[in-house]
Amino acid sequence: MAISIDWGTKVISVQRTDMVLLQTTPTEIRQLSIDAFRLILNDLQDGADGITFPTTHLHNAAISLGGVVLSRVIEIINGYTITFQDGQYAVNLSGANSNIADVTNVNQVSVRSANSAGLQDLSTLLTSAYQNHVVFNSAGQAGTVVPIGTRATPVNNFPDAMTIADTLGIRRIQMATSGTLNGGTTATGKVFVGDNPTVDILTIDTSAEVTDCSFENLSILGTLDGNNMFKGCIISDINYVNGLLQECAITGTISVDGTAQCNIINCWSGTAGVEDAQLVTIDMGGTGNSLALRNYAGGLRITNYAGGGAITLDFASGRVIIDATCTGGTIGVRGICDVTDNSAATCTVLDQTIDSGLVIINDGVKKSSILVPHTQNMN
Repeated sequence: MAISIDWGTKVISVQRTDMVLLQTTPTEIRQLSIDAFRLILNDLQDGADGITFPTTHLHNAAISLGGVVLSRVIEIINGYTITFQDGQYAVNLSGANSNIADVTNVNQVSVRSANSAGLQDLSTLLTSAYQNHVVFNSAGQAGTVVPIGTRATPVNNFPDAMTIADTLGIRRIQMATSGTLNGGTTATGKVFVGDNPTVDILTIDTSAEVTDCSFENLSILGTLDGNNMFKGCIISDINYVNGLLQECAITGTISVDGTAQCNIINCWSGTAGVEDAQLVTIDMGGTGNSLALRNYAGGLRITNYAGGGAITLDFASGRVIIDATCTGGTIGVRGICDVTDNSAATCTVLDQTIDSGLVIINDGVKKSSILVPHTQNMN
């Protein structure tokens, strides 16, 4: 803000364009953050021109009582007055109790204070209004001014969603519709949550920044940046995967990368069918990447593995093809699984699965017992 003080007349001047524009019609409304205002006054007082003059204000910081944050209080003192640049518009004073309206020099500007004996801190109220998440909907509206980004007024683009979230200290992005994280969007550390994974699809552009992001209840495709977590998602084709996939349906190709470990826990193939072409594919990206697959159900193909990392595959039930592009390292397979080893001689496949023949015998015994009435005396 280009706030200035005439130290001789004790008039503090505030320019119209230095305040946040909330609306233009039917009446122009601007907002002055009282906390930001008093910090600028502090800087001016500490400067060479102001240091010899009386202080402009008193400040009582926000306090927490019984879990409720009560707002800060700013009082203009020592005869200072405030002049807002003249014009037909209104100014909302936000973020603190103050006497600013009482010491404002009258012109066409309407100054609106919101003083209250129990006025809460603005940041606390905003976080409550957003319910700790920013809502994205492609049919929403652009902008970063309250209430954009709430469930009632969702934001329609991710750059604005990130700005709102960062300003309010919110990590969670609630997706009410499908959307695309385009190149240049920085979403580091955010948590993306869908309403319905069969409907809400998140496409991640190659140049979007999603390091340390988590994804829940969404359909996902695109390129990641590492250390990501997925839970309850439908996974299509995704690249540069390391981190954790938990309780997800996998329908496409997962490309492991980043010389780190990919953990796939309690997941399954989301593609119906028994043909080789319908198998879920995990591309190991050559050398240096590891895979821990636990309690997987369905068909799977492992490709492009040359060692330098570890692979262990634990199946609840299913089958796996170790592709001819696997040319090094050791792959361990356990559980109930049919193993087809097409790997090169330089790749070791340790088949530690339960004997499929034993499963068939046990199944046959169960069927035979059904044919014999339990009341019949067998001699």
